[in-house]
Amino acid sequence: MPTRSMTLLRASLLAAILSPASVLLVSCGEIRAFSKAAEADTIPAYREYLEAYPSGSHADDVYRRVEEVFYRQMVKERTPDSFDRYLKEYPSGRHVEEATSVRRQLIYDAALKKDTPEAYRSFLRECPEGPLAWNARERLEEVTFRALAKHEDELAYSAFLQEFPAGRHAPEARAAVERLAYLEAAATDRADTYETFLARHPASRYAPSVRERLEALSPGEPRADGGLPNSGPPDGSSPDGSSPDGSSPDSGPFQGERS
Repeated sequence: MPTRSMTLLRASLLAAILSPASVLLVSCGEIRAFSKAAEADTIPAYREYLEAYPSGSHADDVYRRVEEVFYRQMVKERTPDSFDRYLKEYPSGRHVEEATSVRRQLIYDAALKKDTPEAYRSFLRECPEGPLAWNARERLEEVTFRALAKHEDELAYSAFLQEFPAGRHAPEARAAVERLAYLEAAATDRADTYETFLARHPASRYAPSVRERLEALSPGEPRADGGLPNSGPPDGSSPDGSSPDGSSPDSGPFQGERS
């Protein structure tokens, strides 16, 4: 059981703690600690204050300052990873909108520098919405079509049309698909291949010539030894699709489109 002297000692200590003088002493210590941290304006300095005064009168202000210092550091680094760190640390922070916008721009700039289909697709996976996404899709179509024009592959053009059915280069791609399909049919010069062409491209610019050639061929049979007497592919072109004068089936309007 506590003695009377111990009780009196505890009471006196409590009174001393609650006395205006002791409160003033604590307040002065906190003010000095805050001033020191603010002068240094670094995260370690602010953390030192918070460790000493986690519920101090300046604690809320210090937490805000820590975020500001951290964000300034991320802006100085100016990389997608740096802004990722800020967004992870402060998902509801004061600079979330700005950090998200700058990060998106940095990723887009990197894709633009590479200027490849893979780079733009990577950007669109991360940032599928917004004005930069629209720009990225335009560039993706452009560089994809540019690559196709070097290889002239019907399947590749068809895949392009599936991805960009209403794109700027969709008319050119459709014309290329028809042209390549026609050249393939003309190279074999068989009734069945011409029929396949007409089934796929009934309104093609080549359809009238293909129908005319079908009438000249025995139904369902290939030409004997490479050709019928005085006959050849539609329009008198050679099996590779070139005309007697050496021009391609697309000399003229389409050729101008592909240049």
